[in-house]
Amino acid sequence: MRKTIISIGFLCLTANAHAWQFEAGAGATHYETENGRWYQNGQQQNSVTNNSPAFSAGVTGSWMDRGNWGIDGHADFVYLGRAAASCHCLTRDEDYAAHRDGPRAGFSGSGNAYGASLTVEPYRYAYGLRWSMEAGAFVYHSSWSESVTGWAVNDAPKQDLHLSSSSWNVAPVVGVSVGTVPWSINYRHYFTGLNSKRQNVPPVWNDADVLEIKRRF
Repeated sequence: MRKTIISIGFLCLTANAHAWQFEAGAGATHYETENGRWYQNGQQQNSVTNNSPAFSAGVTGSWMDRGNWGIDGHADFVYLGRAAASCHCLTRDEDYAAHRDGPRAGFSGSGNAYGASLTVEPYRYAYGLRWSMEAGAFVYHSSWSESVTGWAVNDAPKQDLHLSSSSWNVAPVVGVSVGTVPWSINYRHYFTGLNSKRQNVPPVWNDADVLEIKRRF
């Protein structure tokens, strides 16, 4: 992944200086959440927020221009947004899997993700529109904070817990877009789940899908 980031960064930095443009986008993120991680479907007071406003801003430049096709580079700040989950859940996963009652505790947590994306975008003009694919790396910060009330193991007294995580990670990102310059509709998939599953206190989400309307200036 480190070699990929260096290669993409080199392509972006070697784009023609006079062709650099500012770009900005606004849209929505859909976080792919996992049942059983900080929430349990069908349990009491269950609530999940996995859609959030998203925005991005950065620069783009032409690395190769052959008239009706070419390759652009992008360096953007990306805010994926906030996710949250809460429920009065079973504390033992085996009880939830077996659909039986058992000890419960109150769970409530939230977190967000933001970072910088470096991507390469081959494009082609056809049918009066600009069509493109995109791939690169997302260097991002994710955080999650979870409060647990009334946690108990066997006959031990109930206690309240607070868990949190905060870390920088790198994940692949791919996307497609269509539009007429300077406007476009852009879809990206961020593979953040590759890191979420490895954290001691993982966020409620795995990967993230983002749909934006973007404009070049």
